[in-house]
Amino acid sequence: MVPGTASAAPVSAPLQKAAALDDVTGAYYPVSPARLLDTRNGTGAPVGKIGAGKKVDLQVAGRGGVPASGVGAVVLNVTVTGPSAASFLTAYPTGESRPTASSVNFAKGWLGSNNVTVKLGSGGKVSVYNNSGSTDVIVDVVGFYAGDNSLTNRAGGQYEWYLPERMWDSREDPEGKPPAGQVLEYSLNFGDDYNPHVKSFVFNVTAVSPAKSGFLTAWSGKGTRPAASTVNYLAGKNVPNLTFVQTTPCTGTELNGWCTVGAPKFSIYTSQAAHVLVDLVGVVDDGESPYGMRFSPLSPTRIVDSRSNLGISGAIPANGTRKVTTPDALVTPDTEVLAMNVTAVTPTNNTVITTWPADFDGVGKPATSNLNPYAGQVVSNGVLGVIGPNYAFNVNNLSGTTHLVADVVGTFYYPPASTAKSATSLKGGKAKPSAVPAANRS
Repeated sequence: MVPGTASAAPVSAPLQKAAALDDVTGAYYPVSPARLLDTRNGTGAPVGKIGAGKKVDLQVAGRGGVPASGVGAVVLNVTVTGPSAASFLTAYPTGESRPTASSVNFAKGWLGSNNVTVKLGSGGKVSVYNNSGSTDVIVDVVGFYAGDNSLTNRAGGQYEWYLPERMWDSREDPEGKPPAGQVLEYSLNFGDDYNPHVKSFVFNVTAVSPAKSGFLTAWSGKGTRPAASTVNYLAGKNVPNLTFVQTTPCTGTELNGWCTVGAPKFSIYTSQAAHVLVDLVGVVDDGESPYGMRFSPLSPTRIVDSRSNLGISGAIPANGTRKVTTPDALVTPDTEVLAMNVTAVTPTNNTVITTWPADFDGVGKPATSNLNPYAGQVVSNGVLGVIGPNYAFNVNNLSGTTHLVADVVGTFYYPPASTAKSATSLKGGKAKPSAVPAANRS
């Protein structure tokens, strides 16, 4: 079979630094996924579920590869397991008032996870609040953003967005559904000029029709698989999650020899038989691309709640698209992407929610998804939503009707030395994958 490689258009010009990384504020730093909290065994907090109206103040700075100082925000994978009632979690900076926002929404008995970006609070901590019932909570860290200029001795990078594109879909693989315990190897080839600059991928990874409850773990593929999860799924459920995945360069021998030397690669492990979909959302570069952006964290701010006509009016109908304009207070002329938590609230049918930038000529709804909610479900997913020239994005609901909630946790902006926005920001990067082969299996 053809391994998981993808080719890319050649880079149009040599890369040069958009903003020198001796100024690292807002730069992204990946870490090997590390567990910071597991209430089942006492990691990071006393053993025991988080009760109704209770919170855990989780120490993040100084743990799991996160520096003790100089960090503005962290990227976490937050997992809920065994909740006694329908509820939601809110992750927010310790020391601040709890915002009217949610990070993970779930039903009784649910197992699932969500990618959550959180500004660090006092003492380098993040507070995790549970609204109703009691539940075990697991938190894995996958990266962080510099909050000041004290991390210049570390290798940080900048985020580059892409129009969402499906890279792999195991349902199209002649070998069928990946079995339990299988590792899938993937590689994207951006060309010799650009490959060395790609340090992480940003994907929306979806588990489809799993045979049993289990999890996916995405990592660089280098060394031992980390004791962390990326997507947690229940049997038979389609579950997406946004994730940042570190890469490692191919040596040319991997993927049965199909992996181009120097091309970035990564792996995904599935604990149970499940189809796997991988949608490219963006990459993290090494700071030398003019398309790279920096991150500015915010305390969670709600900009959409269709139940109260905030942002959009009323439930979104079947095949309906609504445009959301970002409040002026959250954007500047250099803002390009919103980091959000988007929640579908009690859809009447099983459906698909898709977001994309508004008011760009010739840019239509992509053939990808951000959320795959079931009828009656309240479920969230992290979204890095590109906004158009009028600071707006579109959201489409495929089937039935559904209410929608969106909370902004930060924004991505072009640093002052970048020329990307005035040049051709719609392209979202210098080189773009153009082929979608299958994954190599091991």
